[in-house]
Amino acid sequence: MRMAEPPPLEQPISAEAASGSAAAPRTEPGADMPYRPVAAWCSVGILLVFSLFSFLDRQIIALLVDPIKADLGLTDTQLGLLQGLAFALLYAVAGLPIGWAVDRYPRRIILFAGITIWSLASASCGLARNFWQMFASRTFVGVGEASMGPTAVSLISDLFPRDRVATPLGVYSAGFYIGGGVALTVGGWVVSLFAGQATVDFPVFGQLAPWQAVLIATGLPGLLVGLLAFLIYEPRPADHLRRVRAQPDAAKLSAFLRERWRIVTIAYGGFGIAAFVSYAITAWTPTYFIRVFKWTATDVGWTYGLIVGLSGAFGAFAGGVLMDRLYRRGRTDAYFLVAGIASLIATPLFAGAYFVPSPVVALAMLSGGLVMFGATSAGSYSTWQKIAPRAVRGRVTATYILIGAILGSGFGPLSTALVTDYVMRDPLAVGTSIALISGLSFPLMALLFFSGLRLMRELPED
Repeated sequence: MRMAEPPPLEQPISAEAASGSAAAPRTEPGADMPYRPVAAWCSVGILLVFSLFSFLDRQIIALLVDPIKADLGLTDTQLGLLQGLAFALLYAVAGLPIGWAVDRYPRRIILFAGITIWSLASASCGLARNFWQMFASRTFVGVGEASMGPTAVSLISDLFPRDRVATPLGVYSAGFYIGGGVALTVGGWVVSLFAGQATVDFPVFGQLAPWQAVLIATGLPGLLVGLLAFLIYEPRPADHLRRVRAQPDAAKLSAFLRERWRIVTIAYGGFGIAAFVSYAITAWTPTYFIRVFKWTATDVGWTYGLIVGLSGAFGAFAGGVLMDRLYRRGRTDAYFLVAGIASLIATPLFAGAYFVPSPVVALAMLSGGLVMFGATSAGSYSTWQKIAPRAVRGRVTATYILIGAILGSGFGPLSTALVTDYVMRDPLAVGTSIALISGLSFPLMALLFFSGLRLMRELPED
């Protein structure tokens, strides 16, 4: 059955319209936003830089698992909690009010505040003396980084017309992989600076363990980078925020959920599982190469980090371009279609990479898998601008981030650690744990995306 078109859904709902006493205006606030290519792409570039720093601060701990474990006396499960649940705990919860604020208040200020918080929190991880101190710091890294997703999707969706938006969203998604690669590459380089030293005499902070110095050195620069937020082009007209704040929130959001709950459920499920397996792979693959192939953190940083950055970024960019081209040719289900096909291709690559005896072959398979994963990521944020109107887009994206944080950050790294500790019962079997999770997750993602193709095609072109 064709989904009913909801004309009021994409239009502002005034108090009079909500009560039925007057007709709602025919245009949504901000629908007349001008397209300025140079300003739009410069803004995407700034968001990409922010994305790089967010992943640097989020994932640098993956290179430091064993020294932190030895220094603080932790288990793999506790390290999984630090990489996952500690970060996801407030990341998920904070995303909802931030998404509400993104729909109603200046987005540049929200970005600046978020970057400042996560940079300070990331640096404070380097001062931790036990598990709970680091756990607390990691939660505030999550609070700050919760500002990125809703704000970036809202901005890019306003900066570009619909038939061109998947490409810049793909570029923004590429920042996740470039950021992961930079985290490993720069992190490996910083680790090498302090390698072999029992302690590091760090300015202001005094004597620190090398892993503590790495966390501080990679966290503090974000305080200066955050100032770039004020250079982002804001396309919303001057009266846009006042008009949106005058509208009843509950009416807009409830109408959206009533009309499109099926496709929203499929999108949340498919991309939520993608977040789960992404974090499972990202958090423990460096440890796999260190434990199984006896690589150093620097080796992992320069090799696997480079592959993550280049392969994932290429996949995200190419996936976004392909989606835009298919969309302009009438395939309005392009976001799900490309993501579903990419998920199927990624399955044998990730499931098999951790069983080959050669690290070179393993890296080659992971490279191909990351290209496919990048294409899937491009479909994620493109989907929200397709199915959600401006008036609720920040909250819809924030809800996805909530689900992704719970499934991804919360349970991805932890699930791998639990399988390693309690099923495999062998630290050297961490690769088998990653492979099992990958082999189950990717086919389920593809099934969900393909089941939503018809619903995506039936969405009205607003």
